[in-house]
Amino acid sequence: MFTELIRIFMKAKTYKSKNNFKAPQSLSKFGIEVTNGRETKYLGLEEFNFCPIIKKFKFEKKHVAYIPCYSTCIRPFIDKLDLFFYDGNGITIHYATLSNVEQLTTNEIPNLRNLLIASHFPKFVQTNPDFQNNYKNLFQPAFKVWMKNFKNNTIISKGHNTRFVFNVKYKSIKFHNPTNLVPWSNLKRARALYP
Repeated sequence: MFTELIRIFMKAKTYKSKNNFKAPQSLSKFGIEVTNGRETKYLGLEEFNFCPIIKKFKFEKKHVAYIPCYSTCIRPFIDKLDLFFYDGNGITIHYATLSNVEQLTTNEIPNLRNLLIASHFPKFVQTNPDFQNNYKNLFQPAFKVWMKNFKNNTIISKGHNTRFVFNVKYKSIKFHNPTNLVPWSNLKRARALYP
């Protein structure tokens, strides 16, 4: 019996980054609102996706990341997932492609969290100078929001309700030239997974 192998190639929008996702910058307004009553910034959980400690970290022989569309519903295994962000003025940048992407399950979170603690990831976030400098007076409220998510066991959640800081595992990544402009400006919703 012949079984045809179907490969799935998709696209996912993420928060915008100008530091290669090494620390939060609040460059877009679709992230989690952080405020002290006088000023407001927006936090994207994916803004730590490719910081040094996470680039080296592995869970079940795979890397981990936060991709917004995976927080809204169960997604299938995907062979190639193109990551992009909207840079304004009709410019969309395709900055990376993940291979063999699989959604994390709620049952995996406690073990993953323990491994992240053992690798000192929460301490890295708390002492990250770029995060501190970018958020200034809002750093402590932003870190509190991040920690609340880190302690949560939810993958799928509505809106900006709390959920764990990672929601996928993947085998490998290919980074693209930062000027890799693509005609995807009509792909506006971060909660959608695009063909």
